[in-house]
Order: sequence, then C-alpha cells, then structure tokens
Amino acid sequence: MKISIKDFVPSHTFDCGQCFRWEKEEGESYVGVAGGKAVRIKEQNGNIEISSTEEEYSSFWENYLDAKRDYGKIKKQIEINPIMKEAISFGGGIHLLRQEFHEALVSFIISQRSSIPKIKSCVGKLCEFYGEKIDFEGKTFYSFPDIDSLSHISEEEYRKLGVGYRAPYIVDAVKRMKSGELDADFLLNSDTLTAREKLMEVKGVGDKVCDCVLLFSLGKYDLFPSDVWIKRVMLESFDSPDAKTAGEELFREYSGFAQQYLFYWRKFQKEVQK
Repeated sequence: MKISIKDFVPSHTFDCGQCFRWEKEEGESYVGVAGGKAVRIKEQNGNIEISSTEEEYSSFWENYLDAKRDYGKIKKQIEINPIMKEAISFGGGIHLLRQEFHEALVSFIISQRSSIPKIKSCVGKLCEFYGEKIDFEGKTFYSFPDIDSLSHISEEEYRKLGVGYRAPYIVDAVKRMKSGELDADFLLNSDTLTAREKLMEVKGVGDKVCDCVLLFSLGKYDLFPSDVWIKRVMLESFDSPDAKTAGEELFREYSGFAQQYLFYWRKFQKEVQK
C-alpha cells in the first residue's frame, strides 16, 4: 500500500543508528522486523510504499514510524543557527522510531563501544537463535525474542553470540524486566529524571545507553544522548564541552530530535559526499 508520511526518508531513519534491524536492499528499499512482523518500506519518486495491510499499518507501523507527528514544526523550533539548518537539511527525513522497550534496552547494551555492523551481527544472531521464525517474501526472518525467551539464555550463551563483557549486563536487565522490577509502563509514565534513575540501576547502563533507550522506545524527547560524534559537533559548532547538558538546555523538549539531526550530519556527511 502507498502511504503519506511527511518529512520521512527511509535511508535517513533506518541508517541513523537508532535501530539495528533494518537492511537496505536494491534502490531505496528497506526490509525490517519489528513487533514480530517483517515489512518492506520503499521510497519511489517521493512516495512511500509499505508491504502492509491498512489494518496492520494503522495498528502498528503508523505508531512505530511516528508517522503522525508534525516534524516540520519541530524543525522550525530547533533551527536556531546555520549549523542546525545544515544538519536538518542533510538528514531532514529522520523520524524517531517507537521501538519496543525490551528490544531497545538489550540492543543498546550490546551497542556499547561497538560498530553498527557488529551490533547488527550480534542482534541478528540473538534473534535467529532465540526468536520466532517469520516467513516473508520467500525468505526467513526472526523476531526479537520476548522477555520470557531472553530469561532462559545464560550468560555463557550470550557470550557465544559475540556480546563479550556485556553478557552479564543483559542478564541483569532481563532479570529485572522479567520480575517486574523494571517496567516499561512505569518508565513511560514517569518524569524523565525518575525514569533515568530507575533505568540506570541496571548493570552496565550508563548515560548514553539509558538516554538512547528512553528516547527511542519511550519517547523521552527531552534527552540528548551524547557519544563521540555528538561531543565533537557540540564542541566544534557550539563551543560546548558538556554536550549532553548543552544540548538539553538549547533544545529542551525537542532535544532528542536535534540530537539525531546533528549525529547523522556529523557522522555521515563526509561519507555521502564521497
């Protein structure tokens, strides 16, 4: 079916580092798995095509893709200087996905001090070995394992997937989610400070992982995750050595959106221009 999503470009959204289960195929076509479903999303002549029924799209994908948000309004709010204008122009098709909490938490724990290809490899193996099979377009895909399935995986088994020192962190996170000690609804309905304090009780969850999980799964848009790329751009272009604090003071309730535009621009602009 054809859909209309303003300010949405698949390559910007799926290649900006916020998720790890989308793969680019021929042309501007991406195949991804989310919510136990596989789908193909393609941009052609400015139109978006999605291999979904209207019912499935309205019940899941529309929310997952954050399709109803007015990104044009957000861009106007955060376009505070020429740097932001350039960053928004470069990655203006980014939408912040609404990922499932347990998938985002485990995935971003895996992401620590790792490259995107390595993260995708580890997450892919986890899904293949412990997720449910999904038949799609004549190929087999795998869902992200649910919390119950994750709870039966030992630290040693996690290490075999290539997650290394992060294995005990994942085990701790899953244990807390399984027991209800760490509850997505509680975090969603809490203020950002309370949610951060609770999530950072998990072993191995520091500022960046915490902020990414809350931003990309629970819509805590006042967060400004800081990594090496964000630190560079905030120092170089905003003269701010404390990237996280500066970003959240500058952009406030739109911090997460500004962060993604800046991250994508600073990390990928030179690659695209080659």
